[in-house]
Amino acid sequence: MKRLLTFAVIALVPSIGICDDAKNLLKPVNKTDSWRFEKTQGGEGEFKVVDDAAVFKVTKTTGTNWHVQAFQVDLDLKEGADYTVKVKLRAGESRSVTLVAMIDKDDWHEIGLHEDLNLTKNNQTFEFSFRARGVAEKKNRIGLVLGDEKGEVTVQEMSLTEKKP
Repeated sequence: MKRLLTFAVIALVPSIGICDDAKNLLKPVNKTDSWRFEKTQGGEGEFKVVDDAAVFKVTKTTGTNWHVQAFQVDLDLKEGADYTVKVKLRAGESRSVTLVAMIDKDDWHEIGLHEDLNLTKNNQTFEFSFRARGVAEKKNRIGLVLGDEKGEVTVQEMSLTEKKP
């Protein structure tokens, strides 16, 4: 019995280190229920899933970028915790978008992440780290502010992981 137990411990120890990857706190990008696609105050657009990607298309702008935006919601981020967001994006034509994290309730303030990105027709991977400040319990969101320009933005991959101290 001791030999079997010793063998089991030796066999499992290497796999403990392999399972060290941080958990993605976001839902799969290729599921429609993973996203809240917001079109407000005259901003218009469409959202669909194509293969393994989310495709957002802005069809009408208003001059206010947040009138069309897409978010993953109900994130339970920890005050003062460090996070890394990684996203793979492309656009139908060169354009800009804003990657942002904020609370998902009135006053909608940002919580540490605000990055203006310039996209091209080719997939580009962006990675940013931020410290969450001013979070709301289970009411935070991360996503893309799209309403600056008309056109398509494809989200191929997106992850949010907590950095462990």
